[in-house]
Amino acid sequence: MALALLHPVSPIPMFFLLLLHTFPSASAQPVHHYASQIQQINLKIAHLESVLEESNNRLKERDVYLEECEKRMNELSEKIHHLQSTLSTIKADSLHAEKQYQALEEEVQLLWDAMRRNNFDLHILKSKAQETEERLKEVTSNVEKMGDIVNEQWIQVQHLEQALHITKIRTLKAQRLASVTKCTFLKFINILLDDLRALDSYLFGKRTVVSSLISQAMDQLKRWSSLTKKYHHQLQGFIKDLMERNELTASLANDELVFFLASALITFPLMSAWILLSS
Repeated sequence: MALALLHPVSPIPMFFLLLLHTFPSASAQPVHHYASQIQQINLKIAHLESVLEESNNRLKERDVYLEECEKRMNELSEKIHHLQSTLSTIKADSLHAEKQYQALEEEVQLLWDAMRRNNFDLHILKSKAQETEERLKEVTSNVEKMGDIVNEQWIQVQHLEQALHITKIRTLKAQRLASVTKCTFLKFINILLDDLRALDSYLFGKRTVVSSLISQAMDQLKRWSSLTKKYHHQLQGFIKDLMERNELTASLANDELVFFLASALITFPLMSAWILLSS
């Protein structure tokens, strides 16, 4: 650019020199004056050219600096964009991490709740286990006591079996004796009535005091016989009820044995009195 300015400016002194040669009639002093002015102008032009060149250099340096600045701006812009994207990623990651953290906190809270429930259940199970152990000890003690009681009961059962066997034998004997006693009791009543009838028929024709006494005695005997039959049934029920109340005699309360005992209670005193009177 400086060379382009020098080429149009350098022909100016030559032009003035041609003018000086063309007008030889001009005086030497004005020519010298113009030459000095031209020289000054050339110096100014040279100075301006140097200033222009310096300005051009500065402009070039500024262009280079601007290019470097633009390059740096681009780099910074890229870095800013990268940082912004990184920041967005970090924010997204932090949001995701925060959500994960909240989820983990909730999970930890749930685990704490579950652990507390498990501890409570474990405490209850321990209490129940202790109660069960105490009950087991109590049951074991009761079983041991029951074992002793069972042994005692077993001994008693053996004794009862022996007693039952003996009682069965006695019951058979009592049944045989009851059948015999029943027949004897009926025979005794019939014989007594026959004797009284015979005595009444023998003395019937004679209306004596003895006849009236015998008649009264027969009436009393008939009443006594009917009362005996009536109370004999009641006595059987009473004896059977007493036998059923007792554990040892409950199994023996059959009709034959009850009839035998009721008949014995009635006939033994009468037979004893009859034997005494007969003797």
